[in-house]
Amino acid sequence: MNAAQKQVAAMQAKKDPECVKVVVRCRPMSRKETEDARQRIVEMDGKTGQIMVKNPEADAREAPKPFTFDQVYDWNSPQDYVFQTTAQPIVDSVLHGYNGTVFA
Repeated sequence: MNAAQKQVAAMQAKKDPECVKVVVRCRPMSRKETEDARQRIVEMDGKTGQIMVKNPEADAREAPKPFTFDQVYDWNSPQDYVFQTTAQPIVDSVLHGYNGTVFA
């Protein structure tokens, strides 16, 4: 399988509703974290499914570390929306007799 075929296969697997998907939601900062003047070290890009993590103690020139997931939700995403778009289809499948698992 050449590189182009591998890329197409990966994209098809990503769209397959039966495959394992990894979804990440970054929670909002807590009141205590805000009061302590903590800084957010995570940037999220829902379009690309990437999370960029900055090392707060590193040199400012150090690039953030990227991690790619099937779906990414930032701190502005309501919990009910996250449930409806990720867990609800799995719950519906289970009610129709299929196996399904959600880790939270």
